[in-house]
Amino acid sequence: MEERQAYLQLYEAMEALLHICRDGCRTIGPHDKLLVVSQPACGFPACKGLETLVRHFSSCKVRVPGGCVHCKRMWQLLELHSRMCTEPDDCQVPLCS
Repeated sequence: MEERQAYLQLYEAMEALLHICRDGCRTIGPHDKLLVVSQPACGFPACKGLETLVRHFSSCKVRVPGGCVHCKRMWQLLELHSRMCTEPDDCQVPLCS
């Protein structure tokens, strides 16, 4: 049961990553989107946590490999996405190719 829960959480994180990078969500998203802070929360369960993780990742001063557990998690999500992406030429997720 724990393994299934871990896969579900990972799936939700990957979906939220796509959502944030493609559509934007409340306070974070692609540079070409107008974000509306007052909009209601989206339907992606992992979005709030991932939004916090992305904000940390963008401003972390440690960022060395193995130095920050939060940044390491973000690198893992970006790497996993890039390995699984079916549209790398049109993808807006950072480091996807």
